[in-house]
Amino acid sequence: MKRGAAFFIAAALFAAAAHGQKNISDGTLGDMNGNSLELRSVFDPMPPTGYAPVRVVATNGGDRDSRWNFSFSSEARRFQNLNKHGSEFQIIVPAHLTQSATFLVPLAVAYGSDPGGYGGNSHQLNINLNSNSMGQRDFKSHEARVHDFPAIAISKALADTNHARLKDEVERRMKTGKFSGAANKQFGSSYAPEDLPEDWRGLSGFDALMISMPEWLSLKPGQRLAVTQWVRLGGQLDVYASADGAASALGIPTDAQHQVSHGKAQVLPWDGRNLDALMTVARYWNIDKREHALCSGYTSHSGGSPATREPQWGLLKSLGMRSFASWQAIVFLVIFGILVGPVNLFVLAPHGKRHKLFFTTPLLSVGASLLMVAVFLLQDGIGGIGARLVVIHVVPEEAAAYITQEQASRAGMLLGSSFELKQPALIEPLALPEMPWVKLNNTKSSQSAKLSQEGSQRGGNYFQSRAEQGQILHAVISTRARLELKGGLPADAAPEIISALSFTLDTLFYVDARGLVWRAEQPLGAGQQVKLVHSDEYALRQSWSEIARLSEGRITQPVNHTTARSTFFATASQAPGFTLDTLPSIRWNQDHVALFGPVAQP
Repeated sequence: MKRGAAFFIAAALFAAAAHGQKNISDGTLGDMNGNSLELRSVFDPMPPTGYAPVRVVATNGGDRDSRWNFSFSSEARRFQNLNKHGSEFQIIVPAHLTQSATFLVPLAVAYGSDPGGYGGNSHQLNINLNSNSMGQRDFKSHEARVHDFPAIAISKALADTNHARLKDEVERRMKTGKFSGAANKQFGSSYAPEDLPEDWRGLSGFDALMISMPEWLSLKPGQRLAVTQWVRLGGQLDVYASADGAASALGIPTDAQHQVSHGKAQVLPWDGRNLDALMTVARYWNIDKREHALCSGYTSHSGGSPATREPQWGLLKSLGMRSFASWQAIVFLVIFGILVGPVNLFVLAPHGKRHKLFFTTPLLSVGASLLMVAVFLLQDGIGGIGARLVVIHVVPEEAAAYITQEQASRAGMLLGSSFELKQPALIEPLALPEMPWVKLNNTKSSQSAKLSQEGSQRGGNYFQSRAEQGQILHAVISTRARLELKGGLPADAAPEIISALSFTLDTLFYVDARGLVWRAEQPLGAGQQVKLVHSDEYALRQSWSEIARLSEGRITQPVNHTTARSTFFATASQAPGFTLDTLPSIRWNQDHVALFGPVAQP
């Protein structure tokens, strides 16, 4: 049994012994009434970001339905910063039946500074179980997750004979680098292919997934679809085959550079048993790391003191600079100190009337608080402003659209910070440059991220009053939206495009089957048709560059897809149904939308 898969079990058996229960089967917590519970992590260890799939098998031996409530609290510490992400799940088990489920547990990200490179991967997962059949139980696990190296999921067939040597090679490389702490010497999270989730979010914490060709072919259709969707949103799939194989064998369309939307999929040679440790570790050593993107990828700035810095991230910069007006707080505190001190002591409650202090001091404090709130409301208003960049890859043959959304906002006074994500999506805060309005950054003085999830509801400090914040979101949306090429035209005629989208495209480029570039001279409305005119690749790339300059992430990469044959690239000022809405009180007055993908042929 895998160590990571068993860590819940060890905690469960400890709790069982403490409460006089018995182990009724290997890896199961049970009691004399026929109730049992198994909690098992799919990946060992869990990834440092995203979601972690946890398998739950609950058996109800009683005569009435039982309700099982699970509270997860993921903690990630980086130096002085303790980041937390809580989540709630529930399953109902009918009498004398067994129910299984896979919980997607959101993981806390280790935001903040880590001086010297130590302690940046200290993670803990706390679990509270409350059921009407087994009572209340608390489980806990502590493990060192991957750090300073890409998060890789490695399948059982590849890990069985290679994991130790791969880990040794990582350790050897780490000794010659900046970080040499024992906690950093990790290579990958092992998993059994049959346990892979059928939801792409269960893979969202990984940068790459390694699997053998026989294991890939053994996956269920839902599992393959989940992997494919994860790849399209930026993952890297490496399938190791003992015989020469082409990427087409994967059933995932790739280009000559193995690119798939924002991600990559390829077939790599393998002798069926051993991997070359030196070559394998080198292959993954410098690939993009999700954890780095979240904690450091958006923190570039113009230099200077925090008060005068400008962010390099285009979206955040588009909000404009605003003085934090710290002098107002200083003046307010000085005046309040004078009122609550000398004035209060010698004027409002002089000698012989000191008992009035019991009334004047609270009144002054309440009045000052109300005045401060009034000043903030007048200056900042209620709610806030924001800018969003939404990149949409439309794939007609999959009846799906792949959404990557970056957003930055500046909030005034917020009356609430909870919001609902109506689509199944992953949302993660971004550390920003150290500036007066920013609270989450990559310094030791950064505020910790305290987040929560229950169903579609999100809470915590994603959004805060008088703060600048950023998030990145990913989602897969089922849709029949597409652009279609009108058929029946002469071979030498200009192509005509029909829109099956629900919104207007402001600009549109199309690369035909011969590689010629065309564009629309006017906006293309929903359900409308437009005849294109000749253009060139330079104009297309310039249009993409205008969008890419707003981003600091991977969404700037698919420029090659915009020049592939029989594909389109378009921009819009809004995309209802595709934009992922978060906090309603933020006025998203700057929406930048980019779409690309194949054009449906007649």
